[in-house]
Amino acid sequence: MVSIRYGTKMLCLRYSTAATLWINMPIQAITFDFWSTLYHYIESPRVRQRQEIQKMLLAYGHQYPEQQVTDAMKKAWQIWDDIWRTDHYTPEADAWLGFVIENLNVDLPKSVLEETASILEKSVLTDATQPVDGVPEILKKLSTKYRLGIISDTGLGKGNVLRTLLERDSLLSYFSHFTFSDEFGRSKPHADVFSATLKGLNVKSHQAIHIGDLRHTDIAGAQKAGMSSIRFAGIRDDKDENYPEANLIIYNYNELEEALNKLEIMPSGARNNATPQ
Repeated sequence: MVSIRYGTKMLCLRYSTAATLWINMPIQAITFDFWSTLYHYIESPRVRQRQEIQKMLLAYGHQYPEQQVTDAMKKAWQIWDDIWRTDHYTPEADAWLGFVIENLNVDLPKSVLEETASILEKSVLTDATQPVDGVPEILKKLSTKYRLGIISDTGLGKGNVLRTLLERDSLLSYFSHFTFSDEFGRSKPHADVFSATLKGLNVKSHQAIHIGDLRHTDIAGAQKAGMSSIRFAGIRDDKDENYPEANLIIYNYNELEEALNKLEIMPSGARNNATPQ
């Protein structure tokens, strides 16, 4: 039996000696979610996005109150969220902008919508989007020991935009595989997203750990794929009990190496079957 701390609780794990002989394999790869795990907003891009939409509308003689545009954006995000949760894919900026325009009941040329969508895609490329505290330091350390990958559900910013952020902050080279939902065509928690990433990293599921902030996508998806998981709760602490909990929870990246060490000493079968007691 192995016991490890799970927040303020202990995980008590039982497994057979025979099983340990073949499943006690070291962790070889770590995958990360992007938003609220590796990066966060110091200042939300929503205001800039609204201003771009108002600018587009005004250019064609449509003057809407700020609150009406804000409400249309909220409704568009609700539609986006329903598609993401139900169909497991993430509509891109042009589709999201279409939802906004439909809510405002206005007709604009396709070329104008495409131009504005392109601007919205890059709206996160500002100094207000920054790595989470401790991320640059921990990635540098982990990259010397593990293969690192990213599994991200993209919003308005596509995978190439997120790569630009990583390159700006000298973090891109630490990763050897990227699975962005706009490029892959599926989003978490769909099993194909995780299996494709594992294949890209050339590891089996029991040799990998996923770190993310959302229980319904990151944790549920990783568990279905047979991976262990760590929930990063430093930006957003997801307490939705309708979905499974991670093997371990951390609140800052100073805790990550200790968490990985705890998971390393556990046979992989025990890691994947661990539950709080």
